[in-house]
Amino acid sequence: MFSLRLVVVALALVAVLAGDQLPLIDHLDHATFLTLRDVPDQGGAEAVPLPGNGFQQYLSRQELHQPDWSIHLIRGLVVGVVLLLVFGMPAFGTGLSSLLVALALIGLLVAQAILLLYRQTWIPMGTVLTVLVPGFAIMLFWMQPFREIRGLRRNLRQARCQLGRLLLQQGQPDEALAALADCPPCQASLDLQYDIAIQQERKRQYEAAADTYRQIRAQRKGFKDVAKRLQALEQFGATGTSPQPISYDATSTLVLPDTSVSKPTLGRYEIERELGRGAMGVVYLGQDPKIARRVAVKTFSYAQFEGTELNELKNRFFREAEAAGRLNHPAIVTVYDVGEEADLAFIAMDYAEGRPLSAWGKPDRLLKLPVVLDVLARVAEALDYAHGQKIVHRDIKPGNIIYDARSGDVKITDFGIAKIADDSRTRTGNVMGSPLYMSPEQLKGQRVTGQSDTYSLGVTLYKLVSGATPFNADTLANLTYQILNKRPRSVREFNPDLPDGVVRLINKAIQRDPAKRFASAGAMADALRRAAAREGSKEAT
Repeated sequence: MFSLRLVVVALALVAVLAGDQLPLIDHLDHATFLTLRDVPDQGGAEAVPLPGNGFQQYLSRQELHQPDWSIHLIRGLVVGVVLLLVFGMPAFGTGLSSLLVALALIGLLVAQAILLLYRQTWIPMGTVLTVLVPGFAIMLFWMQPFREIRGLRRNLRQARCQLGRLLLQQGQPDEALAALADCPPCQASLDLQYDIAIQQERKRQYEAAADTYRQIRAQRKGFKDVAKRLQALEQFGATGTSPQPISYDATSTLVLPDTSVSKPTLGRYEIERELGRGAMGVVYLGQDPKIARRVAVKTFSYAQFEGTELNELKNRFFREAEAAGRLNHPAIVTVYDVGEEADLAFIAMDYAEGRPLSAWGKPDRLLKLPVVLDVLARVAEALDYAHGQKIVHRDIKPGNIIYDARSGDVKITDFGIAKIADDSRTRTGNVMGSPLYMSPEQLKGQRVTGQSDTYSLGVTLYKLVSGATPFNADTLANLTYQILNKRPRSVREFNPDLPDGVVRLINKAIQRDPAKRFASAGAMADALRRAAAREGSKEAT
């Protein structure tokens, strides 16, 4: 259909270059003159001859002259008509273009009438009319399929933008960009590309985000804050801190860029800062933007594992989420969500306000004894509940218990190596947890039960009332040997004033033989409650 526009251009060239050979132009000039000949006062004038030399001689006898510049005016008008038809009609549409053509036609006739009346000047407009009228008819024929094609292109562009938006919402920015390939720039496509670049930033795909911003800049300079974000990304990359997803190990932290670059996200959670490091990965403070809730996001990187080992660890990680998600207790952090990305898995859980009990584990910073006993009694109750759900924590220690001194709230966190405590999922030979707080059977890789947690809680109590641990060594092998074969150091070596009842409670909890410990975490909780009541009454008196 573009060839019809070329026909209009060709018609104009023929009219300008070979107009003298076209009788149509003479007839149009003759008809125009006949239309306008009564405008000047021509009383008693001779009849107007037919087109040809006689008509030209007649014009000379009537003292009507044609200026030398008229040929340039006619060519300029022809160029204007061609531009109107070829480019104006597709842009303005049929309705407005028809009005413009009609106004152009009327304007030419009125201008010619004024020149005849006041200046005795004749400008042959036949060449212009030869291009305007037939060219308009040709373009009207061209416009119908053009509108259909333009509608199809618009629908295709809208469909691509909708598909790209859907893919982006599904977390597939690369596929969303591919859907926009060869899509003409428009506000919707530019907005979508901008949103894709933002998501790439948040997913830590900084190079891809920079490429997308460059693509937007090439299509429209000055679009939103693209230039500022691109500059920040380029500077971020130039410092050598731009992280690559495959570069993390299990304990490395995400690189948090400056405020000019979007914060990284894991799933829908915006990462703000690092909180700590657990047995299986790094824990971050995050924000759930949908409900403005702060969460702790625990990660597990895949970078250092391959094949069956990675699959095994992934299964263990998601079993942790399953196990923790089954727990609903005020002293256990709540698991909200679990997710996976290309390079890591993550769990979003309740962000517990306060500090880990390890902050009060030094001799000069110990909490008051009634407070310690009350806090650990609530921890023991929570463990008893978890054991009832066939879940063993396996890593109870001061660092995994969060205490808010202002509110008194207690939360057990990091069921990071918790396992379903049944025979089908319990494996022997694995040593997981913190060795200083591990039970002997856990160090041996034997089957672990809830009494292993009571042992670890007893060591935790030992630490919080003395600032020390029952065993101490400079190597893991030596520490393991002491726990398996030596008697623990008496807690009174570090706190001579500790009441007898608390000493007996600690000694019972950290017995090497599980059968000699408390029968359950609930029994230990009762003992801790009684001791707390005794020490509280003493302090009150």
